[in-house]
Amino acid sequence: MKQVTVIVPIYNVEKYLRTCFESLKAQTSDEFTVMAVDDGSPDGCGRIIDEYTASNPGLITGIHKENGGYGSVLELAIKTCTTPYFMICDPDDTLEPNAVETLLNMARVSGADITVGAKTIFHENDPSTEYDPSYNTGFATLKKNTVYNRDSEDFNDLFFIDPSPHAKLYRRSLAEGISFPEKVGYTDNLLFYISLLNSEKVIYTDEALANYLVNRTGNTMTDVSFKAMNGQILVFKSIVVQAERLKNVPDMYWYRMFESFKFMLYQTRRMNCDADQYEQTLDYLETFLKLLVPHGRQIAPLYRKYSKNGAIEKVRDEMMMGSATMHMGFVQIKKKLMKEFSER
Repeated sequence: MKQVTVIVPIYNVEKYLRTCFESLKAQTSDEFTVMAVDDGSPDGCGRIIDEYTASNPGLITGIHKENGGYGSVLELAIKTCTTPYFMICDPDDTLEPNAVETLLNMARVSGADITVGAKTIFHENDPSTEYDPSYNTGFATLKKNTVYNRDSEDFNDLFFIDPSPHAKLYRRSLAEGISFPEKVGYTDNLLFYISLLNSEKVIYTDEALANYLVNRTGNTMTDVSFKAMNGQILVFKSIVVQAERLKNVPDMYWYRMFESFKFMLYQTRRMNCDADQYEQTLDYLETFLKLLVPHGRQIAPLYRKYSKNGAIEKVRDEMMMGSATMHMGFVQIKKKLMKEFSER
């Protein structure tokens, strides 16, 4: 029986897909299968999938579906796959030849629910690369080949891991109950955070096992349109709503959600939209903040510990954590951002 399903969510990436498939064919492990999901791609991706499934029976399986977005692919694939573990390889990225073997062996030896590796960042039309440990080294130092148990203090460091899907092996049962919004990006954040909250053991390796293309045209990570920003907010609201149903959620999780709110707040400065859309986005972002306010007392001590903001910003941020002062604090920053937007 195969142990790992490598999910490849595919939409409008004809230029990169063969390279991705070739990296999967080159894997040293024979204990995995590839599920290539065509999310209604308008280009030649469907034909390429059929070509590779025909020439690689038993290794690559193709699924063609109507377009529903990244989340719809994940939900379908997780429900469909039958292996104990799965991982995701985006179609414009590649895996190192030993990626599946290394991650699976680590999971087996440690009993980990999530196995995380480092990655290499590269750019289109640029030969230079950059090593990425896959977590924020400014706030944590992950120990390689070390099991992080749920009941340990060190488990908090895992919330500084980059939630992108690169070089992550998940136990399938962690994600079976996750509901993914459709027609939006950033749903890999939902997969990571809810799976992490469901996990008991996690292990990390500093070996770079995935290669991540960061500057592809159409990449949702670089899209700051009105639609994309509101989709991102929707995903993070879904993360919080689904986390509320779980038991023993660490305080660190709520702090990281507050920092995600701050990230989105300042990311709106890059939006390409009209003034009405900008204000609508800020108002929608406030609805996400309201979900965090009941956890303000959990967030505040960690915010004071980790925040590197200036004194004025810290005062305003702590206002936004309190139920009585949240709206007032948000209105202050909203006025500032709206003024900046009008002066562009």
